[in-house]
Amino acid sequence: MDLLKKISFLFVFFTFVFPLYAFDVDELLDGDGLSSGFTHFLRIGIKTDVVSFSLEGDAGIFDKKERAVGEIQGHVTVSALQGGIKVGSKVFNENMLKFTSELIPLKFEGRMFRGEIEVHLKNSKLIVVNKLDIEDYVKGVINKEAIPSWPVEAKKTQAVLARTFAVYQKMFNPRSEFFDLAPTVLDQVYDGLGKEDVTSVEAVNATRGEVITLGNDPAKIYFHSTCGGTISSSAEIWKKDEPHLQELHCPYCTKSSLYRWKRNLKATDIAKKLGVKSVKSISTVRGKTRVDSVVVDGKKIPVNKFRELVGFSVIWSNDFTVAKSGANFVFSGKGAGHGVGVCQWGMAGMAAQGKNHYEILKFYLKGIEIRKMY
Repeated sequence: MDLLKKISFLFVFFTFVFPLYAFDVDELLDGDGLSSGFTHFLRIGIKTDVVSFSLEGDAGIFDKKERAVGEIQGHVTVSALQGGIKVGSKVFNENMLKFTSELIPLKFEGRMFRGEIEVHLKNSKLIVVNKLDIEDYVKGVINKEAIPSWPVEAKKTQAVLARTFAVYQKMFNPRSEFFDLAPTVLDQVYDGLGKEDVTSVEAVNATRGEVITLGNDPAKIYFHSTCGGTISSSAEIWKKDEPHLQELHCPYCTKSSLYRWKRNLKATDIAKKLGVKSVKSISTVRGKTRVDSVVVDGKKIPVNKFRELVGFSVIWSNDFTVAKSGANFVFSGKGAGHGVGVCQWGMAGMAAQGKNHYEILKFYLKGIEIRKMY
C-alpha cells in the first residue's frame, strides 16, 4: 500500500469509522454480571483446513507466548509447512502465529476484519481465527442476519439475540479447541466489517453488553426468518421443553415475502433429490402446529431431512401442505425456518409499530430477563 493510499484510508477510517467503535478490550464482566472474570472476546473460525491464504495490512507477528517475531507490510501469502508456518518468504517454526494491527483492520482474502488474526497449524493445514471483542463481532453479524433497512429497534433486538447466542456458545458449546463459533449458518453469518452501517453500529452501541438470561446464565435462544403466524414450542419441534420457547400467535410478519409461499415441483425432480427411482405419493404427518415428518411412498422421512434433500430454499419451512397435481406435487407453505423463538420479520413488524427491543424480546421469549454483562 503506497503512502498516498495509506493517508487517504487513515483519514476516512478515523473520521467516519473509528469514532463509532469505542471499547475497552481489557474490560471483564462485573462481579454482578453473568460470570465474574469472563472476558468478552470471541474467536471466530473464518477458515479451516487450508494450505494457504492471503493477508494484507501493516501488522506485528507474535508467537503463542506473545513474543514479537516479525511484521508484515502490505500483501503476503501465509502457507502451511511441515512443522511450521511460512509468511511471505520467512519461515516460522511455530504451530501458532498471531497478526496484530494497531491502526487499520487487516484484510483476510480481501475482506476486512477487526481484532487479531490467529493462525494455527494442525496436520499440515491452517486454521484461521479472528479474535475480536464481542461488540465488534455483533456489529458484523446484524446485517447478515437481518435486513439492513429494518427499523433500528429491530436491529437492537437482533444485536441482543446475536450477543446472547455468541456468549452462550462460548460458555457452553464452543465449536472447537481453536475457536468459539463458525462464521456460517452453523452459528451466525459473519464476514468481517463489510456489512456494517451506521444503524447496525448504533444498535450495538445502544445495547452494549445486553444479553438475554434465564437465572444467572445466558439463555439458549433461537430465531428464524418468518413464522407465518404461529411460533412453535421447542417441545413440539425438538422434543425438549424450554420455558422461554413456547407456542404463541404472531400477527407481525405479514410483510415477509415468505409469509405464504407455493412450490410446484416435478415428481421426477423430487425423486432425483431423494435418490429414488420415482415418487408416486407424498403426505405429511403433523404435530400441533407444524409438519413432523413427510411420508414418501409409505416411507417416513423427518421433515428437516426432507427439506435438506429437496432444498431449504425450495421447501422454506416445516409448515406446509402437499397435494398431487398431474405429474407434479404442489407444496403450499407458511413462513421460513424452524418457527421456534423470535420471528425476525415479526420483530421488524413490531418495531415498525413503535415497540422497543425490550418489548419485542419479551413478547417472543417468555420469562426472560435482559441484563448487562458489562
